[in-house]
Amino acid sequence: MNDENAFGVLLSWADVEQEEYTLEPDEFAARIVEFRAAWREALGIFALGDGVTLLELGHAVYLELADGDQKEDPIVWLKLVRARILERGFETAGVVSFGGRWVDESVVPPLPEGITLTASRAPSEPLRRALYADTAAHYDEADAPQGWGVGLYVDTDAIEALGRSLKNAPTPLEIAGATFYRVAR
Repeated sequence: MNDENAFGVLLSWADVEQEEYTLEPDEFAARIVEFRAAWREALGIFALGDGVTLLELGHAVYLELADGDQKEDPIVWLKLVRARILERGFETAGVVSFGGRWVDESVVPPLPEGITLTASRAPSEPLRRALYADTAAHYDEADAPQGWGVGLYVDTDAIEALGRSLKNAPTPLEIAGATFYRVAR
């Protein structure tokens, strides 16, 4: 196994719970299909880089790639994708994270019977950090009034890895030991 630095990019359907509980089941099922079609279309238009792995989470999609394999700045890329998906009527939370991940380049053993998918065969810090921010971003007036809300959130480690600096000093948002900045709505 090798340890390498990687970027994580998570795109989450921000108001999935609201729609799930206010729409009829067949209407919500149609929205699920629309959301999947929207992010797939956007990914077909905007290439993030080489060697990207994708994990579909139902309410979100997570992409990960090794540092140096990106064709576009992940922050700019996520802004473009989110704008495209907003045109299709979906408010999103976006997260760009960074950290170490373990990569096993050996032959993948067959999965046990009855199991069809493995999200990751080794720990991924970018995935964990993206999921922290996704959880913190979900806002609901009654159940999660402290939620960050819709926006594009960038991990401080990702900003540093990209060699970028922020023009102003936004409020740091902390969750599970990671610090993020909201850089766009």
